[in-house]
Amino acid sequence: MTRQDSEPNERAGREQDLARLERQVERGSLFTHTVVSQNADRIHEAESFLFGLIDVLIERGALTQDEVLQAAGKVRQQMEENGQTVGPGIALRIEGDGAKRDDFVPVNCSERLHICKAVCCRLHFALTAEEVESGRIKWDLGEPYYIRHESTGCCHHLDPNDRVCTVYENRPSVCRQYSCAGDERIWKDFDKMILNEEWIEENLRASKPRLVTVQMLPQKVAYRRADGKST
Repeated sequence: MTRQDSEPNERAGREQDLARLERQVERGSLFTHTVVSQNADRIHEAESFLFGLIDVLIERGALTQDEVLQAAGKVRQQMEENGQTVGPGIALRIEGDGAKRDDFVPVNCSERLHICKAVCCRLHFALTAEEVESGRIKWDLGEPYYIRHESTGCCHHLDPNDRVCTVYENRPSVCRQYSCAGDERIWKDFDKMILNEEWIEENLRASKPRLVTVQMLPQKVAYRRADGKST
């Protein structure tokens, strides 16, 4: 077998390795998010007991509502200053009957594509649980469970050459229900095909890895006094 003959097999092997790696990362992330959600449930349960206790103490005259609100405001400010209020940022879209739009306006995308460059495929939205679990739609591992974007800012499922959706038949319901007609974020003038380039440039830039928050907490430094004690 020549080098040329072996290259397709090697390429296929690498693709399989990457697919297995991605599956493990995805499974690990799902596990992590499940644990985070379970911890959130426990926190909510603790909150219910805490609020119930506060109500009992107020009813018995042990403290007043104003005292509780003042103390809570002080603690909240301290937590914000210390960066302790950052959440996991996990989002899932829940759809009901209200998700069906009666005012949907069909748009001929092909006649606008040379102008808009499929800018709607750079919009940011959360997926439903069903879409995540189907495995057909990729979500952002760094911001679960939002649609995944490439470094260009475009949806992972957008063909960069033809500007068409590669999962069109299984596209998210947000995409099925979306119409750019009347969306002033996208068009300054829909009929004349004039893009809102300022909003697009400001809000739909290429994406880069980013930290949720950066904290620089002051170090506690101990000084030793002349008598041998620390302060």
